[in-house]
Amino acid sequence: MLVSYQWLQDFLKLDQDPNELGEKITRTGVEVAEVKHPEEGLKKIVIGHILDCEAIEGTHLNLTHVDVGEDEPHQIVCGAPNVAAGEDVVVALPGARIADNVKIKKGKLRGYQSDGMICGLQEIGFADNLVPEKYTDGIYVFPQDADVKPGEAAFAPLGMDDYIFDFDITPNRADTLSMEGSAYEVGAIVDEPVKIEDVTLRVDGPDWTSNFNTEVDSQLAPKFYLRKISGVKVADSPLWLQKRLWNAGIRPVNNVVDVTNYVMLLTGQPMHTYDARAFATNKLVVRKANKGEKLTLLNDKNVDLDPEDIVITNGNEVVMMAGVMGGLNSEIKDDTTDVILESAIFDPTLIRKAALRHANRTEASSRYEKGVNWDATRRALDIAALLLRNDANGTINEGVVTATETERKQDVIHTTISYLNKTLGASISAAEIKHLFERLNFAAQIDGDNLTVEVPARRWDVAIAADLVEEVGRLYGYDNIKSTQPVLAETLGGYSEKEEAIRRIKNVVQGQGLIEAISYSLTSPEKAVSFMREPQKMVQVQMPLNSSRSTLRQNLLTGLVDAASYNMARKQNQLAIFEQGRVYDFENNTYNEHEHLAALYSGNVYFENWQHNKEKIDFYYVKGQLTNLFTAIGINSSDVEYKAEVIAKMHPTRTAGIYIKKQYVGMIGMISHDVTRSSKVMRGSELYGYELDLDLIVPLIVNPKTVSKAAPKFPAIDRDLSILVEQDITNQEIENVIEANGGKYLHDLRVIDVYQGSHIENNKKSLAYRLHFLNEQDTLTDEVVNKVTAQITSSLENQLGAEIR
Repeated sequence: MLVSYQWLQDFLKLDQDPNELGEKITRTGVEVAEVKHPEEGLKKIVIGHILDCEAIEGTHLNLTHVDVGEDEPHQIVCGAPNVAAGEDVVVALPGARIADNVKIKKGKLRGYQSDGMICGLQEIGFADNLVPEKYTDGIYVFPQDADVKPGEAAFAPLGMDDYIFDFDITPNRADTLSMEGSAYEVGAIVDEPVKIEDVTLRVDGPDWTSNFNTEVDSQLAPKFYLRKISGVKVADSPLWLQKRLWNAGIRPVNNVVDVTNYVMLLTGQPMHTYDARAFATNKLVVRKANKGEKLTLLNDKNVDLDPEDIVITNGNEVVMMAGVMGGLNSEIKDDTTDVILESAIFDPTLIRKAALRHANRTEASSRYEKGVNWDATRRALDIAALLLRNDANGTINEGVVTATETERKQDVIHTTISYLNKTLGASISAAEIKHLFERLNFAAQIDGDNLTVEVPARRWDVAIAADLVEEVGRLYGYDNIKSTQPVLAETLGGYSEKEEAIRRIKNVVQGQGLIEAISYSLTSPEKAVSFMREPQKMVQVQMPLNSSRSTLRQNLLTGLVDAASYNMARKQNQLAIFEQGRVYDFENNTYNEHEHLAALYSGNVYFENWQHNKEKIDFYYVKGQLTNLFTAIGINSSDVEYKAEVIAKMHPTRTAGIYIKKQYVGMIGMISHDVTRSSKVMRGSELYGYELDLDLIVPLIVNPKTVSKAAPKFPAIDRDLSILVEQDITNQEIENVIEANGGKYLHDLRVIDVYQGSHIENNKKSLAYRLHFLNEQDTLTDEVVNKVTAQITSSLENQLGAEIR
């Protein structure tokens, strides 16, 4: 909201420096983003009167002589199409500074001396969207009734000597989206009474209400008033009105449309004017749109109306999208003589949705959706009627059509002085608190410690005692409240055990070289349950921004795959990323959140260089990373088992479920080709990853101390063991048997070869293991190792039916 300092002076006694006042307003509650002084940086720009104007043959230029209040007129060459003798215009004298710090000099154009420049409004700093349409491609011409004299500075007649406060308003303070609301706010800050004038109307025309019928749904429009003004003459608005509009960021149109915009800025009440010819049926209906109805708006935009849009019709056709914008079929035209004025309150939720739905947010809709002052609706109607009579020569017809008039009860808040002081941590006296409410124009009654406050309708954001605390605190001044140490029980900061465990896991994963990613919690229904062995009931939002952000995720891999696609589109194919976050479901009719960890790999193990061989990331590399993670957090490898699983969106033969102590805790494997082929940039790539349920893993974590020790002094002995087993026997089962019988000197065990093919039976496979034996206290002998090896081979034969090769 752009607030004029000079306009504020109509309501308040203000003699403060505008910049200092802006700082005071910001410190009290409403942020002033900027204080603008339009004439700043400009100089030697005056009013000029064109005495004569002759076209320069063969050019688009005109030779003029302009009275600028000096002894002799200035000869100025001007190329504007609307320059003519007798006009009062804006002139930049030689040596003047105009917009963008451009300096005007004497010069010659087509051989003619030019002493200055006749200016358009854009050339002296006006934004293009504020210049009246008739002057956008030419110079600005002052209205004939403008009280201007040649030679005087042009800044005051154009309102450029004003100071403009840019109020950065939060949604709860929509009361300051009007000059009267802003005046009440500034008046409370500077402790000055606010003067709001009453409206007195003299009715000149006949009664028009008896033959005019209305049908208005009070749920859609709880307040709805109409007046009729006859005999208006559509023309330019007087200069005082144009100044106030463009200083508030609104382009002047004509004296009828400008009145409604002015009243909206003054009171905060959006209004609309209809050409009365649009209601030749003498009927007005406010209802929801029917499916298939269309409307061409005033901005020439054709919209297909939605059944949730509020519309205004004449009984036959739609003439306005209520609260948003009028229709072209009821527009005020140059030949309009009779006008119907509307002032109403509409359902704010429906207005907000309609403006969003049709991408047509306006000054009116932005006010309706935040709230307007119900006490100003009828008064705004009368102000607009008065201005149309004064500035458009209109005749106010007798009677007001009151279609609906729902009353809203005044809020009365009961609290105590002690509550206000305790909450603020202050010691403000009862008399001072009462004075603070008087500054706000709130009626306050104090009875001992009890406080009763009547909140006016213009402050609909104040409804509970806590709101009164805020009002007292900001007006009293937060700087005046002494800083004190909170009286609280002493607590020690720190993370919970679960959070500590999760952070420990993340540190290990980061130490493995993975980069953390953060992805959206909202995704599509299909992606939400991808990479899940057993999908749960989904959590869907009621009003999604779009279909791809409608469901809360049940896995983290979806976000990592999207991140991989984004990176690969930018030629970043070497990926090692992870995410730790929450997933969501609606099992057992409750909303559940679970902590998960997921990682995704692509490309080679190392960046290609002379030191390393080109080794592609595969299932076993990722499994090794996961095994190292489990070891680092104290989970015994003998408790971990990998079993082949079929999981949606994962490769059917390169995927395994992860079990710890027989409990499913996650999965590991390759992303299916269907997923990678769905994205052009991922085609041909192999993505491997894993996802863990930390809610299940964290309770299993052991916290071993890290102890360093010297390298062993005694030599180790290695034994290679090759066995033939049934195809369905897993490596984990074999390792469990070896470790159970390997004795205390079996230090390490790893697979060195796996073979299936010719020379062995179809339902069998050959595996080779390297067993590493070490006695850290003495020299290990072959006799001891041979004895243990025999025990291992015997157990493999008896328990797994293995054949030793």
